[in-house]
Amino acid sequence: MRTPTRTALALVALITTTVALSACSLLGPSRDSNGRVTATSEVDSPTLLVGDCFTFVDGTNNARATVTPCAKDHAYLVIGSGTLGTSEIDKDGGVQNAVSTACSTDFDAFKAEAPTGSKPEQQFVVSTADKDGKQVTLYLCVATDTPIAG
Repeated sequence: MRTPTRTALALVALITTTVALSACSLLGPSRDSNGRVTATSEVDSPTLLVGDCFTFVDGTNNARATVTPCAKDHAYLVIGSGTLGTSEIDKDGGVQNAVSTACSTDFDAFKAEAPTGSKPEQQFVVSTADKDGKQVTLYLCVATDTPIAG
């Protein structure tokens, strides 16, 4: 009678450990006390934060990203973020125009700080969410980037 009990307890321990380890990746990438990524991991692109260095995962239509410490190889850097309501989108003539307008200041500042001779390109990550019963558009301003030494 002890064997089934031990087997059941071992199974519960295994399941608990597996769930606990899986939850770590669900909570996002490992970050230091300043919020910088400390270990490479794959995340949903809309969960990236300003300052994150990353590369889009091939075959995911930019829905997934491999976020990494900025000193490691990466293609992009999140330089800004925000939320747009329907009125802002309508005023600018659509989502793409509204996000481009919203990101212009961040991108201009990024270009001004870019190394001489580099030509950063701008991209966006756009998603929607319900906020207070209304649908809003969330966006990330993204620029092509190279690893930062050190």
